[in-house]
Amino acid sequence: MRIKLILLGVVVVALVATVWLPFVNSSSLWLGLPSIMVWTAAWVLGLTLVLALIEFSRADANETDDVDATDGGRP
Repeated sequence: MRIKLILLGVVVVALVATVWLPFVNSSSLWLGLPSIMVWTAAWVLGLTLVLALIEFSRADANETDDVDATDGGRP
């Protein structure tokens, strides 16, 4: 779980730091679009993936807990 939270922290820091990064906050174009738009869109997609990873791994952990609870603790 710690690695997932570290990934989430990296994405959040990258998004917050967007306005202070000179190579992003400039008048240059990346892929024909403003650099800040490409940077933000890429990190938002990364944020979506990390949050999905956290959510689905949490759902898997809950399913195993439910199975353990239904068998009455028998091995």
